[in-house]
Amino acid sequence: MKKVVSIFAGMAMAGIMSAFAVYADDVELAPKHALIQENNAVYTVESSELAASRFTEDTEITVVCDGVAGDVSPVKLVLDYWDYNEITEFEAGSPAWVEVEASSYKDGSAVFTYADIVKALGKNELSTVYAIDVASETTDIVCSGFNATNVISAEDAEENDLRTTVRIHARRPRQTSGWGQSMTMTVDQFDISNMAMDSKIIAQYDCDMEKDNPNSPVEFILQSTDDQISPKAKSGTVWAKVPPIIFTDKYAEFDYLDMADSYGTEDFSYVTILHVGDTDKTPITCTDVYALNVKMKVPEVPEEPEDSSVAEEAEEITASEDSVKPVESKAPAADTKDSSSADEENTGKKNIVLIVVGIVGGIIVAGLAIFLILGRKSRETYDVNKHRFVKK
Repeated sequence: MKKVVSIFAGMAMAGIMSAFAVYADDVELAPKHALIQENNAVYTVESSELAASRFTEDTEITVVCDGVAGDVSPVKLVLDYWDYNEITEFEAGSPAWVEVEASSYKDGSAVFTYADIVKALGKNELSTVYAIDVASETTDIVCSGFNATNVISAEDAEENDLRTTVRIHARRPRQTSGWGQSMTMTVDQFDISNMAMDSKIIAQYDCDMEKDNPNSPVEFILQSTDDQISPKAKSGTVWAKVPPIIFTDKYAEFDYLDMADSYGTEDFSYVTILHVGDTDKTPITCTDVYALNVKMKVPEVPEEPEDSSVAEEAEEITASEDSVKPVESKAPAADTKDSSSADEENTGKKNIVLIVVGIVGGIIVAGLAIFLILGRKSRETYDVNKHRFVKK
């Protein structure tokens, strides 16, 4: 009987371990742009696509290069991260970057290991990385693939409260003055409801302010247009201005609790637009916004809008970054990515989970059946004369 129980326990444990193994992911990205960009980058993976904090000790990144001969890798990885350790005139740190050499290269594939990535970052955590560039000194290189194996799944990353850093870069930096908005972001670019108590927002900008000026040149604005939560909403609209806790002539840091106080609640689920505006002290040109130590959530597949003009209007808001006044409707820009591939990926994961659950359930039922049958047989003996089992 003890042997049967041990077999049953082992089978159940194997099933449970198999269920957990489902959540190890391989991420395959298809570069859409193969042209040389800023800093010799031929392709950039933003943290919203693949956060470095999802890497494990078994993770390997393979970059596929087309049309490149030889046995020396033509590409390097450049890790863009927020360096908390580089404290200069701005107490919160500064953006930085570091190169990672390929550990091997063969047949157009450059391989980069977890150990090399961690070594390059030094004291900085993987959660500080906001982008990974594939960089090359060769102008005619084509990057056709970016694959990361053995990474933590998006579901596990959310469940275990893994953090990341997000950068929103202004494609066309705009100078404003007189209480204008230099940079505007929609919920698709950054969902502020992913922030936690220890998260921060850093705005990076250019201005003519003197370094010892006591008045901040910038402010952070949370906007909602169909708000049903904030006590400060007027006809569903909130325009919450947040002053920085520290600032220089280049950077400003905004605190989570100050945002909640200005907005009226810590529930930011109705905030759809964010702005970095000037305070009428000096013209500013905001180039980047960094969200530090924010939560990772499994992305939701957006529904197709009934009226295509709504999506077009939202895209225009995102592209132009010209929302100076509160708009009249809740306007998160429609996701421009191909939702069909996301549907297939999510469906595939669900099917795998269901299959594993079914297997585990089958193992448990089979084990119970064996247990009951053998338990019954141990209490009976076979009667040769009657040709059947009878109780002892």
